[in-house]
Amino acid sequence: MKRLGRRRTSYEPIRNDCGTEATDSHRAIGREGDLVQAARKLYETYGVAASTITAMTAEAGMTRYYFPDKEAITQAVLDDYVEDLVESVLVWNEFRAFGDTRGELRNYIKAFRRCIFDAEGEYRPMVHVLQELGVRDEFTTRAIRETVDCINDNVFVQYARYHKVEIDLVYEMFVANCFGLLGLVKVNPTISDDTLMKVMEQILRLDMAPLPVPEDAADDAGGITG
Repeated sequence: MKRLGRRRTSYEPIRNDCGTEATDSHRAIGREGDLVQAARKLYETYGVAASTITAMTAEAGMTRYYFPDKEAITQAVLDDYVEDLVESVLVWNEFRAFGDTRGELRNYIKAFRRCIFDAEGEYRPMVHVLQELGVRDEFTTRAIRETVDCINDNVFVQYARYHKVEIDLVYEMFVANCFGLLGLVKVNPTISDDTLMKVMEQILRLDMAPLPVPEDAADDAGGITG
């Protein structure tokens, strides 16, 4: 079992059964969580360098600092960002409609964009925090690995129940696809959702034909799984 940040991953190359449980969250909670949210707000508003421990505790309405140093709370903020991304996949997965693969692929692309851009099409404050810290590439690798863990365990296994899987190295192909989508929006920020959907469809060789809901799928989500 390897460690990647604070989330466990059982990833090994050329395996389809790797991943983490949907409940394997390491977001700080309680008073520590309040302090992390205060630090995150200050980082995104004023920058990391300008945000002091004193300002964090004041923002959180505390007199006690629950972390050994600023580096520790910064790591907790990065963990919080990763949890946001993983949870966006879980929320998308929860609300999928069985059989409408095309519609739910579109919803996935929209969720992907919301993770990076705000409503005005500008980078989210998270991106600027990562740039200031100089960890954008490292964070991207970690975030993709953990979100693909989530997709592999909570989406692909359902898809495989109702479709023939047309690719080998499923986990690796999902990783390549996620990096590819990021690269595409960096090269062309105005690229359309339809184009991104087509890229996913072709790379993953998805079966886009609508499916009727079978009796044994009554409790399953659909979208990419159906």
